[in-house]
Amino acid sequence: MKYAIVLLLLCFSAFGFAQDSTMVKVDAPKIIALLPLGKTVTIENVTIEFVEVVGDSRCAKGVQCVWAGEVVVFVDVFKDEKKIDRKKMTFGATGNTNDIYVDEGLTISALKVIPYPVYKEKIAQEDYKIELYVKD
Repeated sequence: MKYAIVLLLLCFSAFGFAQDSTMVKVDAPKIIALLPLGKTVTIENVTIEFVEVVGDSRCAKGVQCVWAGEVVVFVDVFKDEKKIDRKKMTFGATGNTNDIYVDEGLTISALKVIPYPVYKEKIAQEDYKIELYVKD
């Protein structure tokens, strides 16, 4: 009986030490701003302006759709107060990010456009915002 108890304790102690104790550090995305339509945000020497919502065909909440739809927007990118680009960005159901500006040590991306459409509710143009993410 003693041997069975010792064997049982030995098995439990082996399982206790078999756990992986390595810690993996993951940097969380840093959402810096909700950029409203017609407004600008400046990060370091880069300014992003949300210019226009070209179209919003996303499937509204409360509706069953064949296609998930997408929202298409334009943003202007300025560096040192000079316009360097106009980006057309498409946000679909895939959830991928759109890089607005990429340079050494700085990446500015757009995660999504909010608000999400709701059945029988019209979104006013001034309510549109882009969720931005910055990686240094």
